Amino acid sequence: MNLAAPFALLALAAMLAGCGHGGAERDGTAAAIAHAAGLEAATVRGLGFDLQTWRRDDGRPGPLIVYVEGDGLAYLDARTPSSDPTPSDPVALRLAAADPGPAVLYIARPCQFAAGRADPRCGVRDWTVARFGAAVVASVDDAISRVRVDHPERALVLVGYSGGGVIAALVAARRRDVALLVAVAAPLDVPDWTRRLGVSPLDGADLPLDRLSAVPTVAFAGGQDKVVPVASVASAVDKLGPSAALIFEPGFDHRCCWARDWPALRATALRMRQAGPEK
Repeated sequence: MNLAAPFALLALAAMLAGCGHGGAERDGTAAAIAHAAGLEAATVRGLGFDLQTWRRDDGRPGPLIVYVEGDGLAYLDARTPSSDPTPSDPVALRLAAADPGPAVLYIARPCQFAAGRADPRCGVRDWTVARFGAAVVASVDDAISRVRVDHPERALVLVGYSGGGVIAALVAARRRDVALLVAVAAPLDVPDWTRRLGVSPLDGADLPLDRLSAVPTVAFAGGQDKVVPVASVASAVDKLGPSAALIFEPGFDHRCCWARDWPALRATALRMRQAGPEK
């Protein structure tokens, strides 16, 4: 498999790279976001990888909402994988920080942040061509199960940003307790997405749409998003059938303005779960 990054993910990597912030600085940015929102850091040492998490549970009734981070800084340029995929701007963490609910869990992708950086099992493939592979999905799934043991009575909602939406969907297809899947600017049908952009396929990225179609799904798409075009998201929603709904935000791009408007967007998604998705 060619390690050249797909153009769309290169665009995201270029945005996330910012001014070339080092790993410690990126860790500090994330820690500040989490601290301001009352999220506590923990490393989940489970199946496959050590994962950085931040969590809050204040005991009030309500769902456990799990946020899965995007691909981060996977590449430096078209043919150079990054040595550290930690995102400069962790959008999924910003979504988690903006969540007003009682129980929030943020899960970074394998090899991101200090926990991932120190994990000897991490390799370049894990944040490049195999970032949607079985080992990555199993690791995130295991982390959710370990945290969920504390409050199994809570409904489980999975929220994934960008490539994290693919991971969240793959996890949802494995489980039987997901009440709602929310994909934010995510290429849910990866083969369709890579074909539309004319880029190389990725390992382990085919979503089992037949099983996922049983999971209520809300997919958010931005009208200005050049990384994950609306047409790609709409195609995935059509394939998922009546259990899925597309919410189109015409002024949003791949990063702006999901975190800014997240409390309202989150409320919309949860209402659709209660009422049943409508197209």
